[in-house]
Amino acid sequence: MSESEVFKVTYIFPNGDKYEGECCCISESDESQSVMRKGFGTQTSSSGTMYTGEWDNDKMNGRGTLSHPSGAVYKGQFRDNMYHGDGTYHFPDGTKYTGMFCNN
Repeated sequence: MSESEVFKVTYIFPNGDKYEGECCCISESDESQSVMRKGFGTQTSSSGTMYTGEWDNDKMNGRGTLSHPSGAVYKGQFRDNMYHGDGTYHFPDGTKYTGMFCNN
């Protein structure tokens, strides 16, 4: 698999989710390519959940903010689409937790 340069896209998934940001083409073979999120971007789900931050390997990886329709917000580090590393989780009732997260 080889990666090409990073470019910007706006993509609407079949389920209604929308991604705006950076991505790259991955050559899987001489005849097959796929597009993967890589770099900085925002994905909004049809349910109203929104992630803005860093992407790598088509997953939330690096620093970002994930906001839920309930009002809950996580700001911090992600690894493979999970809260992982230092971050702050703001609960809908206004309380918050700041600290280390491990594969949450």
